[in-house]
Order: sequence, then structure tokens, then C-alpha cells
Amino acid sequence: MKLATWITALLLALSAGAAPAPTAKDPAAMALLKKMCDRLQAAKTFTVRGQASLELPLRDGTLATFFNEYETAVRRPDGLSARRFGDLSEFRFAYDGKTMAVLVPGKSQWGATSAPATLDAALRAAGDEGGLNMPFDELLVADPYAAITAGVTEVERDDQAAIQGRKVEHLVLTDQALHVEYWIDPSTSLPARSLVVYVDHPLRPHFMVAYAEWKLDPKLPADTFTLSKPKGATEVGFRAAAGGFR
Repeated sequence: MKLATWITALLLALSAGAAPAPTAKDPAAMALLKKMCDRLQAAKTFTVRGQASLELPLRDGTLATFFNEYETAVRRPDGLSARRFGDLSEFRFAYDGKTMAVLVPGKSQWGATSAPATLDAALRAAGDEGGLNMPFDELLVADPYAAITAGVTEVERDDQAAIQGRKVEHLVLTDQALHVEYWIDPSTSLPARSLVVYVDHPLRPHFMVAYAEWKLDPKLPADTFTLSKPKGATEVGFRAAAGGFR
């Protein structure tokens, strides 16, 4: 089963011309969300690592939770490097403004294809051509605030939240297909945790991301965003290589 990412879900909803629902957006919550997005949007480069958990169905349809570590680097407007490893197969992805490449080390499979000139377009192409999604892709695009708020009907703030004893800002967002939450570190205005619940799916699977070690505007070498075929790997098509990742 392929779960649509938030960006994909929003694009589908917008293209379908869904009628707008009544909105209830707390101004204080919107201001916190905007501040978070502005910090990320202003960064020409950034890196982050952490852990992601994803619910996927077993053969009998029962949901099981899988955990993965991730490492991500972004260069605006044309660079992305992503690595995931853990319960699911290890997966590496790189995009440099010209080419997208995928490596699944466990299967020694590598594939590459030409790519659009911008990261926003490359994220869509990775989904269309390889069925791939990146954790928290709504934070990677050129305008995170527009991506997050498109189609959202309710935004609330909960002032009771803490992570490891430290108070965080907790925002809850709702639209027709998704329930989304952000826990924001008030000292940095950057997300510490996020949650997506696919409420339009009968199983209501959850996808949670914990963020650690944000670094904004680090100097990143150009080869951060390239992924050459390793020695001993088998070259296959981009879709075939992407299909080796679960």
C-alpha cells in the first residue's frame, strides 16, 4: 500500500476543486506556524536527522508500526539528500537539480533518472516516477507555510505540551483528509516532532517524525546531493530501484 504524502494529498484535493469548509484558525497558532515556516524558508541550506515511525498493514490488513532513523540535507532550490535505515530496508536518495538517484544497499540496486530543475518539482516527480515520498516533505518545499496551510480548515494551539520535560508549542491542524500536529521548540521556532494521521483512510494510519540536530545554513559540498553507482551494485531503472524500498 502506498500512502500519499501530505504534499500529494494537498495537490489532489486542490486539483479536485473540493468545496472549502468553514474555518476555525486560532491567530496565535497561525503566528507560531508562520514563524516556524519562515525560519525554514529563509535557510538556503539545512540538515536534520531523527527518527520516523510509520504504520503499514501486514498481510492480514492489521497495522504494524515500523521505525526508521533518517538523515536529510537540503539545498534550495535544487538539492536534496535523504537516507533512511532501520526496520525497513535502507534507502538513499539524492537530487542535484539535474538527476535523481536511488540506492537500496540491501539489494545492491541503484537507479537514476533525469529530474526537474527545482526541488518542489523533483519531490512530485519522485512520487510519480518511483512511488517515493520523503519524511516531512511539506517542510522541504520552497514555501512551507503555503504547503502546510493549503486546505486546512482548523488550527488550534495546546499550551500543555512538553518533550523530555521541556515546554513546547503544540499545534493541531485539520483538513478533510489529514489530522496533523506539530510540536515546536520555542527557543528555535523549529519543529521537534510532527504527526500525520490519514483520517480519510479506513485504517487511519499514523506517521510520526522526531527531529534532532537542526542546522540552518551549513556549508554543504556539492557531492552531498549526488549518488553515484557504488562498486558492485546493479544498475536498474529508477522505478525498479525505488520499488526495492519498503
